[in-house]
Amino acid sequence: MTTTTNTIAPPDQSDRATELIELWLLLDVEAQDEALARLIAAAVHDGVGSALERFAATGCLDGQRALEEINEARVPVSREPWLDCRGRHNLTRGGGRS
Repeated sequence: MTTTTNTIAPPDQSDRATELIELWLLLDVEAQDEALARLIAAAVHDGVGSALERFAATGCLDGQRALEEINEARVPVSREPWLDCRGRHNLTRGGGRS
């Protein structure tokens, strides 16, 4: 007996990706850095109530707590550079509350 597996291809998102990249490039460098830092925080936070989750959702940064969470985070090797980038952003903002 043979088993048949049907797979459904996801819709092509190339046009949407191109649109988002073009919009991204219209932002000034500081806004790009902030948006990227928030995206990284959204991808690596531990859940509701964490400093990284709050930053991702609102842009409000508790720098000390966020650095502690970054230092304690366990992520796949492929995401480690994200944490480095997120930590550098935190330090450039003074590492304190904002």
